[in-house]
Amino acid sequence: MKALIFCRVYHKEMANVIEKFREFPEIKKVFSLTGEYDVLAEIEVEDSDALYESFANKIDMVSGIIKTNTHVIMKEFVK
Repeated sequence: MKALIFCRVYHKEMANVIEKFREFPEIKKVFSLTGEYDVLAEIEVEDSDALYESFANKIDMVSGIIKTNTHVIMKEFVK
């Protein structure tokens, strides 16, 4: 199961958030964005329980995150 995690981040904490996300093996890609959200992370886990555990024990613990908005990928179309 894959999901996209859009994050609003305190700008002073941007480097910290990106570095922490890069340490989590389930987070496969991290992007710095312009617009409404500052960081986008692509996460890949076994199931919804694993997604919950990643949030509860890792992502929600990262200092500097103001808000997250997570979207589960239902189907991936590769060109």
